[in-house]
Amino acid sequence: MQKLIITLVLFTAIILDVLGQDIEFSASAPSEVSVGERFRLTYQVNTRPSNFTAPNFQGFILLSGPNQSSSTSMQIINNRTTVTESFTYSYVLEATTEGSFIIIPATIKAEGDTYTSNPLTINVVEGKTSSATPSQSAPTQPSGPSAKDLFIRATPSTSKPYQGQQVIITYTIYTRVPVNQYSVDGLPSFRGFWSENITPDGQPETRTQLIDGVNYRLADIYKVAVFPQRSGELKIDPLQVEAIVSLPGQRRQSLLDEFFGGSPFDQRRTIRQNIASNPLILNVKPLPVQNKPAAFSGMVGTDFNVEASVNTNEINTNDAANLKLTISGRGNMRLLEQPRINFPANLEVFDPNVSDNIRNNASGISGSREYEYVMIPRTAGEFVIPAWSFIYFDPQEEKYITKKTPEFLLQVSGDTNLAGNGSKGASQESIRTIGTDIRYIRTENLTLVPLGSMFYMSNLFWILLALPFLLFIFFVIYWRNYIKLHSNTQLLKNKKAEKLARRRLKTAKSFLEKKRENEFYDEVFKALWGYLSDKLSIPVSILNKENVAGAFKATKVNPELSDSFITMLNDCEFARFAPGEKDNKMTDIYHKAINTIVTIEKDLRNKRS
Repeated sequence: MQKLIITLVLFTAIILDVLGQDIEFSASAPSEVSVGERFRLTYQVNTRPSNFTAPNFQGFILLSGPNQSSSTSMQIINNRTTVTESFTYSYVLEATTEGSFIIIPATIKAEGDTYTSNPLTINVVEGKTSSATPSQSAPTQPSGPSAKDLFIRATPSTSKPYQGQQVIITYTIYTRVPVNQYSVDGLPSFRGFWSENITPDGQPETRTQLIDGVNYRLADIYKVAVFPQRSGELKIDPLQVEAIVSLPGQRRQSLLDEFFGGSPFDQRRTIRQNIASNPLILNVKPLPVQNKPAAFSGMVGTDFNVEASVNTNEINTNDAANLKLTISGRGNMRLLEQPRINFPANLEVFDPNVSDNIRNNASGISGSREYEYVMIPRTAGEFVIPAWSFIYFDPQEEKYITKKTPEFLLQVSGDTNLAGNGSKGASQESIRTIGTDIRYIRTENLTLVPLGSMFYMSNLFWILLALPFLLFIFFVIYWRNYIKLHSNTQLLKNKKAEKLARRRLKTAKSFLEKKRENEFYDEVFKALWGYLSDKLSIPVSILNKENVAGAFKATKVNPELSDSFITMLNDCEFARFAPGEKDNKMTDIYHKAINTIVTIEKDLRNKRS
């Protein structure tokens, strides 16, 4: 009992030590400077802050700042990921008056709490003689690139599309400064549109362009195909991007600086810059009512074609024949409706097997969809499969176009009651069980006990007698493993990742049943990202597609699972704003999320074994 109490005390101390690790936020600067001397004041924090508030630098002149920089490092050793992240805010100040000055603490907000830095005391002494004149002082550098040096421009393929017409929107970054890295922070919501991401894989190609006499470097960083679902004026919000750019630093002042600090030429400094594209307004025209066919189903696109064929024209009764119908073109192929063909009455036709060959590339969405019908004639004779008309609106020609399939004649021979070789006829009557004549009083097996048998000294007696000792040993082993597991926070999260993800998906299912769409998708996103964060020991704050791909590769997970996970996130994101039956899309997303987590979990377990 005493050992158990000691173990509990040690376990509690470990937990309190883990929970008691505070976020480190510190300030540093020289403790003594001279009048007229410039010095650097630096604030450093070991987590991503949501808000930074600097103090009032009373007694000093602010020359530049805040200059923000950050660094992130990730190491994966023995399937354990360690992430170190640091953010720095620096200021360049100049002392003007002798005396002792106190710089009060700065404040940040991180993880929902407010943190303060340490205060600083700086003694300003009498100025030293310097050969440099004011005209020789280094110029103050701008805090970031101007709007003319770095911007994003959104360009639609047309600003006046028809309802349902495919519009390609290209987001191009224009820059006159070196861009080391960029990441998309916020995608437009595309309300009122069906949207498909068609950004090519890999790094975008760069090119140069002369604009108003200024040479810019250009790159298409994001492309999307949108289909307006209603007419009128529709607005598309800006694309939000965070870029890491390099800017010139301050020039060194003397050969002594060159000796200790390197080149006398300009040094580079790296900053983060948030930029946004211009918003777009599309004036969507309704489809013309004049000459609109009654059988028009709403398909809009170009270069559509229809092909139909049967695998045979002569069969026996109850044998199967196949009708293939292929629709191809450029447009939103996923919105194609199933053809309505008036088959003959005595020709049994099953629901078609649908297969897609839809391509997403930089030029838009195109491809084909194939419908394959299985037809079984139940009587002999001639069956006429009528022609079928596919009607669509071509926005380039601004008119409705009709494509027709040929008419097919099916010759059926044989006896009506004779089963064919290809397929047996399905019975049209259901079989119903009425019951039996005899109703038994007792139907389960009887258990007989031998005469003279006793519980005392029996096998069950000895098992029950030894059971408390076995349970005690099991409890000791379990308790040791429990302490070992909970002393390692990362391991604990790894073990419980699937359980937490299933709990969130259970909550998402309740939102699905209540048809609360926004809460459903938020819970699915939390389940997917939370599972990956706990399983791979990567903080959610730095999770992105590149980290996911790198972590999967480091743990030797099947690359197809990584692609499947990212595709699942894209499907979930696009399904929220996609038109159509929301219930079916939400159900499909829910099952895909469960299958994705189960598949990744099995793969990781196989790797460990």
